[in-house]
Amino acid sequence: MNKLTFHALLRVYGLEPSDVRLVRHGNTELKAFGPDPAKLQRALKGEKDNFVLREFHEDKDRLTEYTAWQPPNKFGSAKFLAIFSPARGTTSLFLGIWQLLGETKNSDLTLKHQALLKKHRLPMTWFENSVRYHLQQTELMNELSERLVIEWGHATRNWAQWRDKTVVEIKPVNSIGEFTSYDRVLLSFADLRRLIKDKDSNVSWFNALSSVNGVYLIQHKLDGRLYVGAAYGKGGILGRWEAYANAGHAGNKLLRELDAHHFEFSVLEIAPSTMSQDDVTARETRWKECLGTRAFGLNEN
Repeated sequence: MNKLTFHALLRVYGLEPSDVRLVRHGNTELKAFGPDPAKLQRALKGEKDNFVLREFHEDKDRLTEYTAWQPPNKFGSAKFLAIFSPARGTTSLFLGIWQLLGETKNSDLTLKHQALLKKHRLPMTWFENSVRYHLQQTELMNELSERLVIEWGHATRNWAQWRDKTVVEIKPVNSIGEFTSYDRVLLSFADLRRLIKDKDSNVSWFNALSSVNGVYLIQHKLDGRLYVGAAYGKGGILGRWEAYANAGHAGNKLLRELDAHHFEFSVLEIAPSTMSQDDVTARETRWKECLGTRAFGLNEN
């Protein structure tokens, strides 16, 4: 049986493969994205944080601008870019199709272009030796964004290629990927809502988070403030988080004042379902003391 390939998918959507350059950005390209201390620290600790995917979610304009600045003729005769983020091993996750609408030669760059580099925290040296491609994301293949996984191969440093790739997987709609471990849970509010909305597409997450109680952390990413909470009883941690997915604040006064789209959810400590409510609450109190969330964070008590 012939394997499905990315070029074959392009043809299904009316795109000629010879017009499409495949681009795979790497998570090690941290300095190029600008020094965001929180993201940089997570990456340096070796955590399984998909930095490129986070940029796609949180600042797509910056991801686009990063892609736009390249050496002359980097994308050759391409009319479109298919942009990917790293996934597991040497696989890559499809993000979308961007159209190439021309370029500004280095000799024609102006202070306006220099301001774009500064705005998006990109290296100012690019103004001296790069061209700027005019990129615009399209709606082509949008239904496969964050669902289509291809095998990039071991030449991951070769981040811009014409070569065809084997399709490894097409994830179900609303899938946020496979659950790996509790200490690697780091869910955006958008991903949490996708998980709650479609549990059938995220069975591994549902089983893992609904089967344990414990202490969890919510970070307000705009200013770094933290909220520590506890989950016990029916539904476990996921049952408690469902209240945040539905209302954004789960009744907490200080969280109510904030935009939940800037929340990030993680697990500090898990507990068996047999642990008493008092014991889980005691662990919650200990974490509040350790992290100073009453004095400096979002816990009122």
